[in-house]
Amino acid sequence: MKTVVEEPVQTRSRKKLKWETAKGHGVVPTHFGKAKHLDAKAPSAKAFPGGKDLVIETFKNAGDAPATTTISDGGGKKLRNATINLIFWGDAWTANPAPNPSLAQVVNDAASILAGPYQARISQYGATPARLGGIFVSVPGNNPPTNYQTSDVANLITGAIGGGALPEPDEETNDVLHCVFMPPGTNAPPNLGGLHTYANWTEISLIPFDIDINDRTHIAWVAFGNRGFISSVFSHEVVEALSDPEGNGVQVNPTNANAWNEIGDVCQSTGLVNGVTVQSYWSQSDRACVIPVNLALEMQISFIHKTPRDDAFHPIRAVGGMNLTQNIPFRMTQKECIASIDRGNKFFVVGADGSRAEVKVFVHFPPWNRQGIRYIATVADNSKADNLLSLPEG
Repeated sequence: MKTVVEEPVQTRSRKKLKWETAKGHGVVPTHFGKAKHLDAKAPSAKAFPGGKDLVIETFKNAGDAPATTTISDGGGKKLRNATINLIFWGDAWTANPAPNPSLAQVVNDAASILAGPYQARISQYGATPARLGGIFVSVPGNNPPTNYQTSDVANLITGAIGGGALPEPDEETNDVLHCVFMPPGTNAPPNLGGLHTYANWTEISLIPFDIDINDRTHIAWVAFGNRGFISSVFSHEVVEALSDPEGNGVQVNPTNANAWNEIGDVCQSTGLVNGVTVQSYWSQSDRACVIPVNLALEMQISFIHKTPRDDAFHPIRAVGGMNLTQNIPFRMTQKECIASIDRGNKFFVVGADGSRAEVKVFVHFPPWNRQGIRYIATVADNSKADNLLSLPEG
């Protein structure tokens, strides 16, 4: 698959841009195996060095690669210290009522996958676990074709880079994967649930002077579906894009230069880790398809720090309370609390009337910016005594 997008030479700036997507790609099929609930005490789990609460669940179900499976490393690029931007294409994502799953649910599932233990076995391939980058929505009226192709997604990303909404590849301070979530009402190419590839960026600009030859940007897309489908496809693309972003990294034998045969392609089992569906992936060190899991903590918030208390423009600065699992007090910033929730830990508030409300992460898009801001709040219920603002200052 190949597409080229060019802008003509502009007389004033004498600028020429050229985009070319790779011929090869890593894909995920439409269907996965049935999800299975996982926990840290599963008998088939294998202890992982570095933490007693982290274990490696192995799978040998139908469709999972056998222990005799081998890999080849072509010596190509792996993504290290990467951030993953979540990009939601189309007006349907911000419609009222929200789609099912909603944008916030997809964001929180993706954040949980990136912050939790799921990527723990990726380092054996020369990559490092990725982390959450920015959260973006497309401008109003910018909707994908009903029957889209990878070239349409590539044009969205390259257009955003060319227009300055996203940085050029040579301006990125670390490796980046731009992952586009397709909206309801659209149809993926036949038999595909997602895909990752890269595009070459060439820019020749004399005013201002800037010459970039074949710089690469890494892209992925995930088809719309139910919540478990979207999160499992996303997890599949993450581990494959990290270990084989350009088709010359780690592949499972026999390798393929066009339809890359990668570590997610030989595993079919999925599992629920901290409530989020993920797909297993091949671990050569375990000689099995694996899903790393950990133990979730129960965290009761009993005070917050927010001044001034009634000003909506000043966020909650910190929360504190008791870690009931380990029976120790805690205090952390809102950012640290969000990261802890992403890792699968459970936060809640008990009101003066005895009601209990779970604390979740939500996403707000300011009217002046298409990039989302994440914040914590209690899940709405019939009680006002169990929300965060009802708690004392601490």
